Amino acid sequence: MTRLYQQIGLLAPFFLTREKGAQTYQILEAQLEATPFGQPLLLIFPPNQLVDTSFADESIIRLGEVIVAGDFGDRCILLQGLISDSITNIEAAISLRKLKLAFLLVEPTGAWKCIGQLEPSLFETLTILTERNHMTAPELANLKDLAINSASNRLKRLYDQRLVRREYEVSEKGLQYIYYFWSWITQ
Repeated sequence: MTRLYQQIGLLAPFFLTREKGAQTYQILEAQLEATPFGQPLLLIFPPNQLVDTSFADESIIRLGEVIVAGDFGDRCILLQGLISDSITNIEAAISLRKLKLAFLLVEPTGAWKCIGQLEPSLFETLTILTERNHMTAPELANLKDLAINSASNRLKRLYDQRLVRREYEVSEKGLQYIYYFWSWITQ
């Protein structure tokens, strides 16, 4: 994001205005398209930045919406280094538009948190998945004493939000999805 704000003429480290957000969206869209299938695009924000609501709406949130729509397949964006005011502004933009959209805020240490709108049961499932790194619906069903369809729905909804990725295997029992928490390169 440091190179990006220089490229579009922002005053560092202020990510402001709807117009600059729209310019940023075009660049991030191309970067996400170039990201290998099954990998995240890690957006590293500079220290002490400020992302305003308009900028966030036109760039990060708009990109999140097309990711959730499935336009980028098994790719996502991960956000790193956001300060609390920027997080508040992103969450405000999501809330104002009444979107069911969430993002993973990650740190080089491996720590993470979810920002945006995510139901408690999905957050619980995401937390379990991060502790295990991967999981199937039968494993979640056994662990949480859920019906298999409930466990499957929870994992699929996390996948639909691209908060997790998935692979599949075909066995004698049929098709089974395996869900994974995203990994990112620590810097």
